[in-house]
Amino acid sequence: MLRVVFYRVVEPGAGGPDQWQAAVAESAAARGWRSQPMWLATDGARGLFEMEYLRHVRRESDRAVTGAGFVRPCGDETDALAVLFILVDLTRRFGGRAALRDDGNPIRKQRWLELEGGEPVGRQSLDELMVARPVQKRLPGGTITFYPPRYRRATLPGPGGPPGSWGFSLEGLRAQAAGFLEAEAEAMRMYRGLRAIV
Repeated sequence: MLRVVFYRVVEPGAGGPDQWQAAVAESAAARGWRSQPMWLATDGARGLFEMEYLRHVRRESDRAVTGAGFVRPCGDETDALAVLFILVDLTRRFGGRAALRDDGNPIRKQRWLELEGGEPVGRQSLDELMVARPVQKRLPGGTITFYPPRYRRATLPGPGGPPGSWGFSLEGLRAQAAGFLEAEAEAMRMYRGLRAIV
């Protein structure tokens, strides 16, 4: 069965529907997607599909919904992670609350998450909820391996990076960045650079 990651904004915080929609579009445009890019249907949506999808979500929800959307990761775990970290960033920026449902996630504790102010609602931190194993992104001519914060603390000698930092490796080169989206962007720059000189 095809994996689908559903998400919705249930409290917009300081951001209005148009701001959320623009911020999701901007964040989605900043990376390459194996699937269709992340999108958000709000009251400002112009497409018939988006308007109907939002109407359907609102009809079935017992909470007010400001915006909703979904992504089919198409076998790329980094697409699913990008959705999560984009929502983390936007709930931190706007102070709102978003929910994410990922029934196909192999990690049970990541199948339903609510995020508020950039953190999961509940007792566990985002690092505690994250996978503790490396995640690979396969690309033509190479593979990028991402190392979550929990994996880095458990396996790498010496002091780890700051909380939430992700490591990555590509063709024997290793580096780290403040978060997943930053690590992926830097890794993709390195990948494109290496492909250009090969």
